[in-house]
Amino acid sequence: MGSPGMTEPSDIPLSLRRAVRVCVLAVLASIAAAALLAGAVLLPVPPPVLPLVLLVVIGLPLGAADKLPIALRVLRAPDRLRRGHLHALRRQLAQLPETRHPLGL
Repeated sequence: MGSPGMTEPSDIPLSLRRAVRVCVLAVLASIAAAALLAGAVLLPVPPPVLPLVLLVVIGLPLGAADKLPIALRVLRAPDRLRRGHLHALRRQLAQLPETRHPLGL
């Protein structure tokens, strides 16, 4: 658990580019897991290796899908909502006081 007031990594909104990357990674991980499972079924796998193969086949897509709900929420959000975040950030930046450069530049 994090400290009070600290944001968890899952609370930080993803950018559009990062959301696309998360979705592509989840798809590629699922394809890799399916290929590994197909290879384990078609080729003779030694019995001691079978639990490791099953662990990877189950764990790989689960690990890749960790941020998938957040990424899908970002991708489904209308552009006006994404632009609203940008306008809010610009309003916050406009409220900051102007300061002089420390070197006088």
